[in-house]
Amino acid sequence: MQEHELVEPSSSSESIPKRRVRPPSVVVETLGATTMETKDGRKINNYLLREEIGRGAFGTVHLGIDTDTDKSYAIKEFSKSRLRRKERSDMLRQSGPRGRGRGGIGLGVGRPGMGAGKPSNPLDLVRGEMAILKKLNHPHVVKLFEVLDDPNDDSLYMVFEMAQKGVLMKVDVDQVAKPYSNDEARRYFREMILGIEYLHNNDIVHRDIKPDNLLLSSGGMLKIVDFGVSEMFKGNDDKLKKSAGSPAFMAPELCIAHHGEISGKAADIWSMGITLYCLIYGRPPFRTSSLVDLLDMIRDDSIHYEKSTDPDLLDLFYKLLERDPSKRITMLEMRNHPWVTNRGKLPMITEEENCRALVTEITEEEMANAIKSVANIFTVMKAVTKFKRHSRSWSQHSLNKMMNEVKKQDEEAQNKEILGIEKGAMHLSINHPI
Repeated sequence: MQEHELVEPSSSSESIPKRRVRPPSVVVETLGATTMETKDGRKINNYLLREEIGRGAFGTVHLGIDTDTDKSYAIKEFSKSRLRRKERSDMLRQSGPRGRGRGGIGLGVGRPGMGAGKPSNPLDLVRGEMAILKKLNHPHVVKLFEVLDDPNDDSLYMVFEMAQKGVLMKVDVDQVAKPYSNDEARRYFREMILGIEYLHNNDIVHRDIKPDNLLLSSGGMLKIVDFGVSEMFKGNDDKLKKSAGSPAFMAPELCIAHHGEISGKAADIWSMGITLYCLIYGRPPFRTSSLVDLLDMIRDDSIHYEKSTDPDLLDLFYKLLERDPSKRITMLEMRNHPWVTNRGKLPMITEEENCRALVTEITEEEMANAIKSVANIFTVMKAVTKFKRHSRSWSQHSLNKMMNEVKKQDEEAQNKEILGIEKGAMHLSINHPI
C-alpha cells in the first residue's frame, strides 16, 4: 500500500433523499428533423437552443427549451462528420485483435454497432449509447428522452433531462474549489455508490468518474452523466486493456505503458476515491500541468490528508486509494464502511433493492432496433399524440398494438400511400419497461 501523509480543515449537514422509482424509459428517435434560425436563436424541431452549458470531445451541450411545454433540457449536439471519422478510426483499430480480447459493446457515441459497413442512417452513429441509456432506469443515472437528426445539417442531437444545479464541483488545476462538509460529501458519495453499483451490476464500467460528470438536479439529486468512454463487459469478466478517462482521476494501474488487462470496476472505484477527495479538500491529490509528471505522481507519490480528517474517512481513503487494485476496497465493502453509513446511523438500501431493475444483455437485434422505422409520418404523429394521452407504463405489446392500429387506419384512409422515407421520414422507437 502507498504512503499516506496527514497535513491540515473542513464541515455542515444534509439529509439523504429517499430513492424514487422512475417510470419506464421512453425515447423518441426523430429523422427528418428541421433546424432553423429564429429571432430567439437556433431551433431544432420544437427545441430552442439557448446558451452553451458544457463542452466535450465530440459535442457541445446547450440549455434547450421545449417551446411546446416550456420545459428545460440539456441538449448535446454532435458533429456527424467527426463521429464518422471516429467510427472509421475505431473500425481500423478493431480490425486486429480487439483491445478487450472479445466482442463487447462500447458505449462511446462514435463506436460502430454490431456489424461492419456504413451506418444505414445517422442515428446509427449513436445507437450503442442509445441502446444502453434507453434501458438504464435509475434515479442517479441521467435520462435520455429524444435523439434528432437533420439530414441537411452536420449536427445530431441528444435530449437529456436537465440537471439545473450543474456540476457537483468544478475542479481546476490552478484553483481550490470550496470543499463540501463531511455530511454533504457523505450524501453525494452515497448517491454515487448507488449509481455506480447499478452500472456495475449491469455490466457497465463508466471509466470517467469525476465531479464534472456528476450533476445535480433541481432537488439536489446526483446524476451520473457522459458515457462517452464507458464499456460493457460480460459476466464477471470486467477486464479492460485500453486506458480512458481524465488523467487526474485515472487509477495507477492505467498509468503504466502496455499495462495489459485491468479491472474496470477497480479502476472506477479509484476514480470514486479521487472524486471524494475533491469533495472534501476542493482539489485532486495530484496536480501538475505536465501529463507525464501527473502519471508519475499517480503511480508513485504519497497522498496528503489534512490532520483534521475524520478517522473513519481517512480509513476509507486508504482503502479507496489503494494502488494495488487486488487489495482495493470493493463496492460491497464500501457501502458498509463506517464513514459511508455514519457508524450505522445511515444504513444504505440493499444492493438488491438498488439494482432491482437490472437490464439484460444488449443483443444484436436490440442494437439494430435501437432505431425503429415507421413508414408513414402521419402514423407516427398520430401514434405519438395517442401515446401522450395514455400511461407511460404500457407494455411493449400494448404499444406495438397501438402502433399497428394507427398504421392500419392510415393505410385505409390514405390508400397505403407512403411518404418519402428516403428524404427523411420521422422515426419512433418506444422502449418497454425493464
